[in-house]
Amino acid sequence: MSPLRALRTGVLLAAVGLTLAGCGGEGDAGPGPGAPDLRVSAAQASAPVAGTSQLVVSIENRGDGDDRLVAAETDAALAVEIHRTVIEDDGRAVMRLLEDVVLPAGDTVRFRPGGLHLMVVVPDERVVLGGTFDVTLRFERSAPVTVTAEVVDLLDLVED
Repeated sequence: MSPLRALRTGVLLAAVGLTLAGCGGEGDAGPGPGAPDLRVSAAQASAPVAGTSQLVVSIENRGDGDDRLVAAETDAALAVEIHRTVIEDDGRAVMRLLEDVVLPAGDTVRFRPGGLHLMVVVPDERVVLGGTFDVTLRFERSAPVTVTAEVVDLLDLVED
């Protein structure tokens, strides 16, 4: 084998070895340093009122790196929007549309009516009292998570 071919073969084998060394195996302990580790609770949605429904869910980040919720999607509605209700100086409650929500490492973010919440806009016939529908949560760093939301009366939404 020529010296040049031997060098190429050695470089190729080294690259393959480094690639395989970076893959997790049976001893993989989960997310690495600085990685989020998300847990999503069961979800509930309110029966629609005036063409919208509120989605209640909690996202716990057990990791040591932040993440962001960047979108929520369902085929059971026109859209799912991220909102925060704030009280203005004059005492009025106003909803603000958000592009994303930070999910800090070691913390739980709760989406509830009256504060940070997910609004299901123009829900279809599946979003009725006693029904269920799937919602996919999309994150900046973590894989998407799909949860099934149970539709309940607005006054029966679970608070934790």
